Amino acid sequence: MWTAAAIEELYKKYSYGVFRRCRALVRNDAEANDLTQEVFVYALEQGARFQGRSSVSTFLFGVATHLCLNHIRNRVARGASWQNQVAWETDESAPPPDHALSAAQIWQAVLAAADEVTAQIAVYHFVDGLPQGEIAQLVGYSRVTVNQRLQAFRDQARKLAENLP
Repeated sequence: MWTAAAIEELYKKYSYGVFRRCRALVRNDAEANDLTQEVFVYALEQGARFQGRSSVSTFLFGVATHLCLNHIRNRVARGASWQNQVAWETDESAPPPDHALSAAQIWQAVLAAADEVTAQIAVYHFVDGLPQGEIAQLVGYSRVTVNQRLQAFRDQARKLAENLP
């Protein structure tokens, strides 16, 4: 378990990287700040879970990914669906404008719908730019399985984009 002083040093060294990870996933600076704090609170409270099999940064980014994915799923579960996150204000007398969702909104919708492992694989690939072989080692699956999960993630994103109003 890490001491408060050790967490402070980790925070100084890794907080910006963790914040960037969180912001890339939740697409909101305020939420990313809150989630960054949660990552380091988790590290303080659950530091014994770090077994040294990976680097500290890998552990912290993994915690950040997990917390962000849960945050996105909780947002959807609370009824703030991806459709409702888009401000669609129309004058009923005028023809409705063309409402296209941003890539960020599609990304969050697909992440929220994906299972935990597929979402982690997608983050490692699309956010971190890791090759499939390295992702396979991180998640404990074969490279072929990682490739299949990425393809399923892409297919889900494509399907969601095609079915937009």
